[in-house]
Amino acid sequence: MDFRPIKTWSYPGALLDALTDTRRVISVVEMPLPTGREREANELVAQMIDQLDHHLIPRVREETSPAVVVVGGPTGAGKSTVVNALLGEELTASGVLRPTTRVPHLFHHPLDGMVLDAVAKRATTHPTEAVPRGLAIVDSPDLDSVRGENRAVAEDLLEAADLWVFVTTPARYGDAIPWNALRKATDRGASVAIVLNRVTPDVAAQVRRELVSRLAQERLQGLPLFVIPEDAKVDIPRDVVGGLGRWLDTVAASSANTIVERTLHGGIAAMKEWLEQLAEHMDDQASAAKDVRSEVRRCAAQAEVEAGDEWYLEIGAGPVDARWRQATAERGPLFRLSNSMWVKRRSAREARDSALGAIRADLIAAVEASLSHAAATATSKMMKSLGKVDGGVGAWLAEQRDPRDARIVRERRAADAARTWLDTCGSLALELSGSEGGRAVVGDAGLGLTLASAAVGVDKAAGALAVLTRETGTDAMDKAREQLGGARRYVISKEALDMMKPTDIVSLSPEASSKVRLRRAELRALL
Repeated sequence: MDFRPIKTWSYPGALLDALTDTRRVISVVEMPLPTGREREANELVAQMIDQLDHHLIPRVREETSPAVVVVGGPTGAGKSTVVNALLGEELTASGVLRPTTRVPHLFHHPLDGMVLDAVAKRATTHPTEAVPRGLAIVDSPDLDSVRGENRAVAEDLLEAADLWVFVTTPARYGDAIPWNALRKATDRGASVAIVLNRVTPDVAAQVRRELVSRLAQERLQGLPLFVIPEDAKVDIPRDVVGGLGRWLDTVAASSANTIVERTLHGGIAAMKEWLEQLAEHMDDQASAAKDVRSEVRRCAAQAEVEAGDEWYLEIGAGPVDARWRQATAERGPLFRLSNSMWVKRRSAREARDSALGAIRADLIAAVEASLSHAAATATSKMMKSLGKVDGGVGAWLAEQRDPRDARIVRERRAADAARTWLDTCGSLALELSGSEGGRAVVGDAGLGLTLASAAVGVDKAAGALAVLTRETGTDAMDKAREQLGGARRYVISKEALDMMKPTDIVSLSPEASSKVRLRRAELRALL
């Protein structure tokens, strides 16, 4: 029979673009949050990509491809034997070794070889005139194969099928796996026929009755059912499968293009429904991400204000204050700070530099410790709040944080912030009206260190600043404290951002689902 499936939609190029865009949009969707439906959501994404990759996009791209008939079913159902009987030739192996079919075998008319679609890339192809033009028959691996790769190939082939001949036996027709596949195939509009193989006369009536009842329960009662009696151990005479053969001949003669079109319409209808389901899943994920991020920010904001307005005074206490007291005591290197001849002596200058160096080391250490402690305290609050509900999104987010890595990053960030703040204090000190005299005595760095020490509440440093600059420097100290507060807010904010980082996914943004719904609207407009 010489015919070709014909183009039955108006704008195949636009449809291909729409499907390709849909594939691009959903391929980057990530839904990691444990909302209770995340597994279902990610399985839906995988199913959609399989359908697009293995059926819809290849089908539209290759408009003249034959209708793909996949002969599939559970282990030992006799799929290869049925294929051989249909074709009237021993073209595929059948036997007791399981699984017999490890690689899909695709049988097609010789004149259809140049227009086979993506299915041919995954199968061993066999041109034969036993197959009418416009059809390609695939002998599929077992749906329930003990080999995982066989099961995956079988499932992919069913996604690509325009027509599925489901072969089962009285012993296997109740298995769950094939019925799940049947539902998926009919949901997306694929044509399905059921072959009940190896039926002995003593159970034929009962099994047929039970199978028809099961089909009715699954709302699949419209599917054609063919029964093959157990008259032969291996080979089935072609006249025994005559009903199935005539049905396929009818398909090939008059409706291969209709099957392809119906499958496309059914597949795209299912895709539109799946896109809406996906958008709803994404909305759930985005809402959960928003809630957990809000909680992290709340904890960070609480940590920022919890220490009080004079939190910085603890930095100047202890070693820093002791260093200043020792250095400014009588006969100490910072006891005389007026610009006198004694101050200009080399020995006095070296002693001051040594004392200021020690003060600088203690001050930086104290600022680093204070900033790191503030960040760690904020993280503790976040972790405690997020972990209130076991198994929730908050607990999941808290588990993503590695404590060791977090501590290393926190301490490095606090060290950088402390040195940046000290440099800022140096710039503020140079803006003082009397800074020139002070710079001549302690240098630029020394004057900035004096201002920084005064800003964290060291009275001896405040007194030294007044002597060096001939002014109290109150405004400069206020600015220095404001900058130090900014550094504290910075490290806490960074801690919150690090905590929220696992939710920094485009598909978790509130507007992400709108792209999916836009793809659905485009498909609705085209088909």
